[in-house]
Amino acid sequence: MNSPDGKRLLTLAAPDEGALERLAADTVRLLRQLDPEHPAELCAAELSVAEPAAVTGAAGSHRLAVAGRSAAELSGRLAAHLAGERLREVFAGVVPQDRVPRTAFLCSGQGGQFAAMGWALHRSDRAYRRAFDRCAEIADPYVDVPLGRLVDPAEGHGPAALHRLPNAALATFAVGYALAELWRERGVEPDLVLGFTSGEYLAACLAGALTLQDALALLATETSLAARVAHGAMAVVGADETRIAHFLAENAEYGEVGISAVISPGEVSLSGDARQLAALTAKLEAQGVRTSALPVPHGLHSPLQEPFLDELRAKAAHTRVSRPRVPLISTVTGKQADAATLADPGHWAAHMRGPARFLDAARTLDALGATVCLEVGPGRALTGLGARCLPGGRQSWVASLGRSVQGTEAVLRAQGRLFASGVPRRR
Repeated sequence: MNSPDGKRLLTLAAPDEGALERLAADTVRLLRQLDPEHPAELCAAELSVAEPAAVTGAAGSHRLAVAGRSAAELSGRLAAHLAGERLREVFAGVVPQDRVPRTAFLCSGQGGQFAAMGWALHRSDRAYRRAFDRCAEIADPYVDVPLGRLVDPAEGHGPAALHRLPNAALATFAVGYALAELWRERGVEPDLVLGFTSGEYLAACLAGALTLQDALALLATETSLAARVAHGAMAVVGADETRIAHFLAENAEYGEVGISAVISPGEVSLSGDARQLAALTAKLEAQGVRTSALPVPHGLHSPLQEPFLDELRAKAAHTRVSRPRVPLISTVTGKQADAATLADPGHWAAHMRGPARFLDAARTLDALGATVCLEVGPGRALTGLGARCLPGGRQSWVASLGRSVQGTEAVLRAQGRLFASGVPRRR
């Protein structure tokens, strides 16, 4: 893969650590024989040390990838790696031989959106642009600013437009869908999919359970209904579900607040009426519990959404659902969802009402053998949460984009980590 600035990923693979070190040292010598300014694209093409598609089984269990623009940059980074330095542009890994790598796509929900998210990819990558523009065309009736203009920095739309709930959710969906198509274009296919909050709609689409049109329409319905709540608030609380459920039961007079998400083993989010939530978080802080407000005024996944559930059920009842082609882990239940579950309008009502069970869903991913978890969305929220839910290093957590590194630079780094983790290319 090339980036617009000429950077390319060079991949090496060998059956054991010693063989990989020898291969890397030989590669450094070969690179140093070239003109130092020799373009990285030509370096990698001439060396052809190991293409991901050609490396399988024990022959390629030890892996190394390095990104660079020139022969000098590639050789310098390889040499530094061999000398024990840790560089952001070098990715190393050992692919376990006792299990086949399984890749999960993690679908972000609204909340992680940021200005110009994915725009560099929209300008430089055809597969991404085509997929994003398709989403934008379908979503146009549901947003007050066309998605393409919303993420184009030249348009000058401020954060208020991006953070309006339907805009945020549909733009995040479009970025995630476009990233999934970008990865599929590069031969990376999901073995499992999981979506957090509004990402459940994208996960259902990527699994083949919902068409793109139906997924966007149903998501637009839920978010437009949820946005009717203007007096809500949300907060993250540093305590586990059992403790907070007991706390809420003891404070039943604050009945318009509930657990909106179970995020990790020691973390939940609360959502509901802003005044009631402020009183509850003050009580928790007095008990030494950490709380952090979220900038969401709609009380998502809370009792405040209950008046709108019947409208969402009515929309879902007229939505066609197909059998998932890829196993879909739902954060409504924390378990794998089949066609019957997804065809039940009550499932989507429960999704809107909450709580979202990311912790349980992550554990189900682990039980189903996920070894590489790739976030398809604008940030790194789910990779960070996932690592907290499943400590121990069994999974590799890879983000496609981030606020500080975007465009093909970010994707190139992600591709290096995927190669080092043993993710196969399937086309």
